[in-house]
Amino acid sequence: MEVIDSYLPDGAAALAATPWLVWQFTPIIIIPMVCVVVWYVRGRRRGGRVIDPRDAFFAAALLLLFLVLQSPIEGFSDQFLTVHQVEHMTLDMIAPMLLMLAAPQAALLRGMPGGLRHKLVPSIMGNRGFHRTFATISQPIPASLVFVGTSGFWMIPRIHDASLRVPLIHDLWHVTLFASGLIFFFRLLDPRSVPLGAPLLARILMCFVAEMNFILFGFYLSAKSVVLYDAYGRMAPFWHISALGDERFGGLTMWIDGSTMIALGALIALYRIASHEDRTAGRRIALVGAKPVRGSEFHVGKRRNNRNLAFGLVGFVGFMLIGTMIAAVVYDHMTNHQADAAAFSQMRARTLNGPSAHEVRLTSKSPQSDKP
Repeated sequence: MEVIDSYLPDGAAALAATPWLVWQFTPIIIIPMVCVVVWYVRGRRRGGRVIDPRDAFFAAALLLLFLVLQSPIEGFSDQFLTVHQVEHMTLDMIAPMLLMLAAPQAALLRGMPGGLRHKLVPSIMGNRGFHRTFATISQPIPASLVFVGTSGFWMIPRIHDASLRVPLIHDLWHVTLFASGLIFFFRLLDPRSVPLGAPLLARILMCFVAEMNFILFGFYLSAKSVVLYDAYGRMAPFWHISALGDERFGGLTMWIDGSTMIALGALIALYRIASHEDRTAGRRIALVGAKPVRGSEFHVGKRRNNRNLAFGLVGFVGFMLIGTMIAAVVYDHMTNHQADAAAFSQMRARTLNGPSAHEVRLTSKSPQSDKP
């Protein structure tokens, strides 16, 4: 433990004095980000399209990644579990979702230097082992298990505390969260229908697994009465909030915000699938020379089905959130009632039996007993 404690961050005093000035500027993060931005801009210019709405998604994803990894948010995340949860939700949900909506693959390939584009990339993409591994892990069930398992693994108390004290483990945490998020949202937001894309039922199952993970674990963190993670207390938070209160706020962040992001991802997936089906159906109708009325009827029917499915999904998420909130209130009431009953029993026992020997000794040693 002494070896691990030697890696505790030494910027706590600076963070307390001027928290808005503590920026990281880590070269191993800044340099790849700058390269990616340059490649993307160059590729977009070579593609012939100057303005595209997807550019906003790409810029927002890069900006959020920069803020959570290099701004004072990174310093605060080592002090508070709540801020850490916001950082990790950005890494494994918000930024991957925005990148999948931006679809920057073609622009990045066009903007890469010739050596990378013609030698390194084909050697990686043409590798059979890489293809088989990605094809297996990006299926709906493996992608969901990797996404949920990665998040759950790093929340194990001993591993969580060790990652806060050892920078290398912390960096590995960030990389695995980001990679699992990219795989998950690549499969969830894929606009292609079967057989190229995942079935709609499989995507709903992905959202259900992710929702239950955030709801159940977030409820546990927000309702428990013991401190799980000791590393935050040793790093001396500078606000008047207890370690238990911080963990409860972190649980609420995972519970409510995480569930909301997954529900939003599900709605975006439904919209993308419906739009892709509309375009595909329109092309097929144009090829066979069908009447426009049939095409409009088809579109109306598909949109109605997708809308009903979206309402059902939102209703399910709302039902789960309300149910867990009621469970949290009942749990808190039961624990408080038990504590009040125990206190009342102790007070009644003291009233009937008189003060205990320990209380008598404390009274006899009090300063009041020394006065004449």
